[in-house]
Parts: sequence; structure tokens; C-alpha cells
Amino acid sequence: MSWPVLLAFLGCKEPIEPPQPSPLLGVEETEQYTVSGLRRPAHVVYTEAGIPHIYAEDREDLYRVQGFVVARDRYFSMDLVRRLSQGRLSELLGDVVLQTDQESRGLGMTYVTDLLLDGLTDDQRVWYTAYADGFNDYIDAVKRGELPPPSEYEFAGPLVGAEDPADLLVPWTLRDVAAIGGTIAYRLGYETEDIGRTDDFLRLDGLFDGEPLADLRQAGAEEFWRDVTPVFDVPSAPSFGESGTHRSAPVPDGRRLTRPARANRAMLGRARRTADRLQDRLGRDHREGWGSNAWAVGGDFTADGRALMAGDGHLELDIPALMYQIGLDTEHLGGGDTHLAGLLLVGMPVVGAGTNGKVAWSSTQHSGDITDWYAEALQLDADGKPSASFFQGEWKPLQPFEETYAIADVPALDSVGRTETWARYTTFDGRWITDIEGRDASPDEVLAAGETLLNLAGNWVVPSDLDGDGTISAISFDFTGLDPGNLFLLYDEIGHSDDVVQVHEATRKSQALSQNLVAADGRGDVFYTGYEMVPCRQYLPRSPDGTWIDGADPTMLLDGTTYGGFTTPTNPDFTGIEGDPDPYRCIIPFEEYPHTFTPANGFVFTANQDPGGLESDGDLFDDDWHIGGPWDDGYRAETIRSGLQAAVDAGAADIPAMQAIQNGHRSAIGSHQLHHFLAAIDHARAVTAPDPGSSEERLLAAYTSQQARIDEVYDRLSAWAGRGYEAASGVETFYHPTVTDDERDDAVATTLFNVWLADAIRLSIDDEGFPGRLFQGGGSAGRLRILDRMLNGRGPGNPRDLASFDPTTNESVFWDIKATPEIEQSDEVLVRALLDSLAFLESPIEGGDEGGFGTPDMDAWIWGLRHQVEFASLVSAYVDDPLLGPLFNQFAITTTTLPLADEVLPGDPRRPLDWFPRPGDNRCVDAANPGLSGRRFRHGSGPVMRMVFALGPDGVEGRNIIPGGQSGLVDSPHFSDQAELWLANETLPLRFTVEEVLEGAVERHSFTPAFFRP
Repeated sequence: MSWPVLLAFLGCKEPIEPPQPSPLLGVEETEQYTVSGLRRPAHVVYTEAGIPHIYAEDREDLYRVQGFVVARDRYFSMDLVRRLSQGRLSELLGDVVLQTDQESRGLGMTYVTDLLLDGLTDDQRVWYTAYADGFNDYIDAVKRGELPPPSEYEFAGPLVGAEDPADLLVPWTLRDVAAIGGTIAYRLGYETEDIGRTDDFLRLDGLFDGEPLADLRQAGAEEFWRDVTPVFDVPSAPSFGESGTHRSAPVPDGRRLTRPARANRAMLGRARRTADRLQDRLGRDHREGWGSNAWAVGGDFTADGRALMAGDGHLELDIPALMYQIGLDTEHLGGGDTHLAGLLLVGMPVVGAGTNGKVAWSSTQHSGDITDWYAEALQLDADGKPSASFFQGEWKPLQPFEETYAIADVPALDSVGRTETWARYTTFDGRWITDIEGRDASPDEVLAAGETLLNLAGNWVVPSDLDGDGTISAISFDFTGLDPGNLFLLYDEIGHSDDVVQVHEATRKSQALSQNLVAADGRGDVFYTGYEMVPCRQYLPRSPDGTWIDGADPTMLLDGTTYGGFTTPTNPDFTGIEGDPDPYRCIIPFEEYPHTFTPANGFVFTANQDPGGLESDGDLFDDDWHIGGPWDDGYRAETIRSGLQAAVDAGAADIPAMQAIQNGHRSAIGSHQLHHFLAAIDHARAVTAPDPGSSEERLLAAYTSQQARIDEVYDRLSAWAGRGYEAASGVETFYHPTVTDDERDDAVATTLFNVWLADAIRLSIDDEGFPGRLFQGGGSAGRLRILDRMLNGRGPGNPRDLASFDPTTNESVFWDIKATPEIEQSDEVLVRALLDSLAFLESPIEGGDEGGFGTPDMDAWIWGLRHQVEFASLVSAYVDDPLLGPLFNQFAITTTTLPLADEVLPGDPRRPLDWFPRPGDNRCVDAANPGLSGRRFRHGSGPVMRMVFALGPDGVEGRNIIPGGQSGLVDSPHFSDQAELWLANETLPLRFTVEEVLEGAVERHSFTPAFFRP
């Protein structure tokens, strides 16, 4: 039937134009799929690097095709993610991952998954069911032989007894989609620091008894325990309230330390090991640290009047990559309201960072305190089972819940197929019991009468009064994620916002994510917030000096016999309810939370640093509310701030300028601290007639023992400073084919400084035997805070008011090396540390790319030969087994996948390298943190995207890259192609409009409803 006849038949009197064919049809169709649930034809246009842009008429069809496309590229990693939060990895791999499943269920991940499932709106249920069905459409295509199975399942099939790898592809349900959200909530929001801090606090008492200058050392340790002073005080926003205050008053002298609630020490140590294991699995390595960045510049402050937004979140660099780039559109074919380009985080069905053409957004880790941990007192029944917890003078019945595990029969992994059922317990008010005092046990433990074997978050325990104090202690937790929320809705609303004001309103739904959010809009405005629903905790009493009373400090174990669990109450639309008179249902007011819109300097930024000047006075106890912390030390934040200010002042803020800041490899620590190190050598050179037995005599002796070598280090590092402290790799590779003489010299200097820095910390701080969480901010961040105070706290009058200040040496007592009878001083220690560094760097090579360089020739000490980035297989993050994990290394990206050069001959120092030489060091903006061991320099975390947008009235322009590729199939051309660009700090266009997509189009896949006939 012709169009005129059809129109006449329909009674149309006015002639109308027939619909024009979409220009998408001009892209070569290379594949076609008929999908039973699809309602109208849809198209996927692939641009460079295999990036899909999905066009459908409505969101249901859009999600269905999205599920198919994501599954095709990333099914294996998505399968691991859904199994992780549901505690179902052992259904695939058997006993080797059973403990991981027990942790997931025992720590609430499965419960949170079901909460998210129950909280989905009617529309979301339709959309995400379609998304799951898209996964199932992919599975059907694999089973029909139309598509290859995931590479990992082709390998693992024989291992787990599957003749056909397609048999390992288990259909998806709506619960599986919710499980993706459950994993994200734990990856981003759940924290366990309170356990380790409690364990370390209990080791703080009498830490230096019987040692030299014990009183000063003890006072200094207690000061460092509570001191959170950042190296650079550059908060993201004003403090609490719309105007906010930026406090800078010093911490009151003599402020007492709050003691945690009492708990059995053996149980506490076991719980800590569980917590640390989980944190490693979630990618939070405090030894290396991480380094996410995001910022935005207002349109009135840029080179062309367009607002700028940049985001480079730093997480683990597993393969397949955590991020997946995608375009989603219902506007072009159906006139709908969805037009997005950006990134999905580990298979989330919603865009977590990107643009809709009107706004662009990205985020960083906020380090909010939204998990509280409690010390409980339990009662056992006659069989030795936990039956009640003591609360405010009464025994309250515990609530038992049974968890059943299906363990696969995998003979190759010594796993016997079976099911097991184990109970977990919650208190009357919903706190989760994760550990109970008692002896460590095994699955086949022989029990006495009245004993019960429990599995608590992966630990086998027989409850008993182990320390004989008459109480069975236990540990429990509460987490905002254990209350109803809808993180999918949060991101969906951000992705459909018209401006940053609407983005701010969308964050009212932020729960259990702990993210700093930065956004810019086409009107030229920019915005920052760290908001999430945080309990007021007004039920935790404080002393007159602002500290919590003993047992009421939420950064350690709370007294669970006195203080209960909190609730984060929400409205039906999942925004938080404020003003509830019940203190256990109170959340910090939305408008009070630190945030800012287009400040006077024209930009907003976050680099995991203090969100609102809460650390400026070195104290977290004197603010209106407790929201978290301690935060990052401020090195990256200050580098970003100064870079943005320079670009704004010069009128040069544009996309290339933002990329230059993202790609910055200037050694932030070197530029800030090197002069102290070189001054120690200057001091040694100036010594002429030292007093016998003095520190100066030892300093001079250390210097003259290797004077020529030390002078060479001095000259090299001075020249490095003159060239700008660039932390260069110095290694020729396919992604950096030319190395200049200056770069090579910078690479040697970077090696020298980073090893010297670590040895200085080892001799001055780590030799004290401090508890690990004494370092506020964790690991390297805490050590760098302390080092900064010790270096700048030297001189008459105690310039930094150090409690450890020794007036006889005019510096902190911690410069003294405890193991020696002498009282060493700082310059002496710094020169001795340099001698240790030289000895290490001259020592033999170990394993080809570790240890020293096996030569005294400093020209050979090239940073990139030791400082490398690892793209390890995702399996290693999920499987602790030392045998199984390495079997999956073939799915990593190594120098076998991407050879460093066309030919690397025997004897070439690059030949043994499995990983990729990289510039940068600790605290660079392009964070490449190897940690502060001074002996191992590889890093496995880094930017999981490098995204930049410019937005204005005429639209949006963007760039991005991910570390790896779109596909998880090892034989795909898009398995590692973006890694090649990522290594060179290059990016691809982030195509938004149809016209831009067509410019970069490579092929088109069409999706047709089963009933449709063209």
C-alpha cells in the first residue's frame, strides 16, 4: 500500500511527509539479530575501539539491546560481579571460593542485593528485566553457535568439568541486575576501618615502655593518633551550612584519647584479617593508596565560554577494565528523553559518569563514615548457639537466618559437590553479627557437649569465653546500605538532569555510595557535593572538649550494649527524611552538607581530599557533624588547584589544558620535600670540627664514607628540581618511542628520590613500631602527613607544636633510630637513609624486574625499569587461591599481549618485563602510586578513565579512554587496543551526536523483533 493510499484510508485530508529513513542505515550492516522480546527495530553503531552507540525507540528496547551488547563484551566479568554479591561463586568454582561466598553473605552483600531488588520502581522492573533478558539473548546466541563463548569459560570449561563452555552461561534474572548494584554499594561505600583502628588503639598503651625517651615517644604517638592535619589544606567546599566556616584553630593541648568498647583481642584480630581480605578484594589497597580526581571550570572562566568537566577515577586496573564506554539514545528513533554517552561501572545498567549533552558529571571516593561497628555481649543456649545480646540492661533475642550454599563438584580443584547450610545472626535492631569470641576451628571440628560450630563471614568458630572474663563478646556492624535505597534511580536522575541544580537535587537519593560528585552544565555553571545520607549519631555522647566518651567513638568499636543501630529513613521517592525526632533515625541535613556552586575562583575540584575544611585544624572532633575522614593528604588536590588556577588566570582553560593536568607526572612529594633532603647533604658538607660522639660527627662520617656518590646524587637531584621534578619513565616503548637525555636523567632522579624517601621513612617512622592505623588516612597517606610535620617541625621553639619535640635536639624524637644507643638527628638519619638507598640500588637484580640494578652506574637506574603498571586478570581479585589465580593470567594484558618494542633482544633490560614502564610516582595527578616500601615499585591501580567534556549552548564535546578495551574476548581486536592509547596518555573522541557517531562509525548491528518484517 502506497503512502497516499494509506493516508486516505486513515482519513488524513492534509498531505504529510512519510518518515525519513534514519541516517544510521547508511552505516554498513555487518550483523543482524532477531530478538523475541524486542518491540521495534533498534541499531547499534560501533565507532573506533568497538564503542557501541545504541539507538532504540523506547527505554525498554534500549535496555534489552544494552544487555545483549554488554554481555557480548563482558559476560565473564559481569558473571563474577553478580555471583560475588549473591555469594554464588562456589556454584561455579567450588570450594576454592567458598570462603568468599561466606564473606559476601555474612557481611550483608546478598541482603543489600535483595533490598535493591525490592526497592525497584515499576518502570525499573520493566527496564532491568529487559536488560537481563538481553543477557539471556546473548546466552542463546552462544548456545546456537552464533557467537563465541567468553574466553575465560573456554579455558575454564574443562577445568570445572563442562564439555561445552556454553553450559557455564547461567541465565540472568532481575535479581542478578540488582546484584550488580549490591557489589557497587560495597565497593564504594562499605568500610571496615573501625576494626583495625580499635585493634591498633589497644596496642597504643605503653607502646614505648622501657625505651629511650619513652614519654616523648608516647606523647607523640598519641598526638599522631588524633592528628589529621593535611599536608595541603585545600578543601573542596566550605564547611557545614550554606556559607560554611573554614576552621583553623589548633587542637587543644592535652585532649584525651577516647577508648573503644572492649572486645576479645583474639576475635578482634580474626575480624581484622577478614576485613582486610575484603578490602583487598574491593580494590582498596592502603599500602599503595588510590588517586581519583574530578574537577569542573565555569564557563565564565574558560578560554571559549564553555564549561569544562574532567574526571579520572582511579581504581584497580583489572582486565577486563572496570569501565565500559557506551552511548544510549531513545531520542533519535523514538523522540524519547534519553541521550547519554559515558561509562558503565562493572555492568551497571545506568551511566555512572558521562554526559547527556546538558550536564556532564564524574565522581571520586568520599571516604564517608556510613558503617558503624559494635562490641557486643552474647548469651549462648544449652547447645552453645548464640541466643541473645545484652542491650541497655536486658537480654534481647538474636535473629538467626539460614544461608544455603551450593558448592560445585570440581574434581580438578578438589571440590566435592554438595550443599551446606549455615546460620548468620542479627541483633534485635538489625546489626549484623560478623564474629564471636571463641576458638578458631575447621569444618570437621570435633565438638564437646554444649558446643556449636559456626561459620561467621568465612571464619570457622566454636563460641566460648576464651579470655575467661565471664562474657562472650562479639562484633557486629550497621551500614546505611542495610536500609532501603535505590542507587540506580540516583544515577538515572543525574543522567536526565537539565542543569547542575537538578544534579544536586538528584543527590538527595545518594545512599551507601560515598562519592564526591562534580558536575558542569551547558549554561556554564559547575557544582561539587559530597552528600550522602549519613546518620547524625546524636545518641553518641561527647565530653566537654568535643571528643566522644569511651565506647562512643564511631571511628572505633562502639559499645553495642549501650548504643543501637541507626536507620537512614527515606521517602517513597528514596530521598532522605530529615527532622525525625528519633535520634537513631536522624540524618545530616542535605543543605548543611559541604557543597558549592561556581565559586569565586571559577572552579570546583576533588582529589579524595577534605570535602569541607573539616581537617584544617587537625581535628575531626570539633565539627557540627561527623561525616567521615580522615581524607587524603592534599598533594594531588594542591597540584590540581594550582594547575586550574594557572589555566584560568591565563585564559587558557580548555580541553587540552584539562588533559594536561590529568596527565601530570610531576613528582608532588619531590617538589615539596626534596629541599629538606638536599639540605641534609649541605649540612654534612658544612661540618668541619664536630664534637666527638655528636650527631654532626656521625653525619660527617656518613657523608665522607661515600662522598663522591652522595655528591653525584646531590647534583642529579638538584638538576631534576631545576627541570621541574618530572617523574619520567626513561624507557623507550611503543607508546613512548623516543627518550631524550633530560628524560633519562629525570628517570634516574625519580628512582633516587623515591627510594631515598622510603628509606628515610623506614628509619625515622617505621622503626618506631607504630600500630598501622596510627597513620591517619591509612598507609602511605598517613606516613606522608607525619613526615611533613616532622620535617617542618624542626628548629627552636617547636614550630609545629609537636608533642614529640625534644628541646635538646630541636626536633621530633622520632628522628632517633630506636635500635641504636645514640640519639640520632634528622640530617644524620637522612644521609644514612641515602646510604641504604645506594646499597639497595647497587644490589643484584631479582627476577628480572625487581631488586636493585646490579651495578653502581647510576645511569642504569631507570625508573620505568622498576615502576610499571600491571593489567592483571580480574580473577585474581575474586579468587585467593595461589594456584587458580595465576592460571587466569593469560587473560591479563602483559608485554606478551602488547610487546614493548618490535624487537627486544637478549641483554636488553626491557626483555624480562612482564608489565609496562610508566612515568609518575606517589601523589602525581596521574596517580601511579607504588607505595612507600622503597623496594617494590609496580602498581595495579590507576585511572580507569580519562574523561573530559566541554559544554555550551551549542552542545558538548568530549574525550575519553579506558585501560584495556571494550571486549573481554582475548581474540577480539578490542581486547587491549585502548590500553595502547592509555599507556601513551592519549584519548579517543567521546562521540555524542548522531553526526559525530556517523563520523566515527565502523559498522552497524541491527536488532529486529521476532514478529517484524521490513
